[in-house]
Amino acid sequence: MSGVTAQETMLGIVDVTIRVAAYEEAGEHWKRVLSGPRHGGYGRIFIQRYGINRRRYLNCYDWRGMYRGQPANIDECPGAMFIWQGKKEASTEPVFAHNNQRLGRDMGWALRPFQQTGETDFWEVRFKFV
Repeated sequence: MSGVTAQETMLGIVDVTIRVAAYEEAGEHWKRVLSGPRHGGYGRIFIQRYGINRRRYLNCYDWRGMYRGQPANIDECPGAMFIWQGKKEASTEPVFAHNNQRLGRDMGWALRPFQQTGETDFWEVRFKFV
């Protein structure tokens, strides 16, 4: 059972609910970073699948090679599949690899129905945590 659900609540707006306990420290990272006014200062957040590899590289570059061979990998929040209005950089921290990968996979599946037909086709995402 997935700990991430996504539902369109208004035209072009998707509410994403993350069950924090299902992802342990990865879920806690997302809750800590995106809670509070304006998603913790990130402002409006949008799905933007175009450029995902470049954003992931830039967000995680400073951690390159640090956890090689260990059961950790780098969680980025908001993830590389999102862009936002605020001037903050993505928050990155090492988390248990299994939880990080499961959160990313479940979020990808939950957001799969909200496709983009072009680079300027956006879905706004509002995160909630339970």
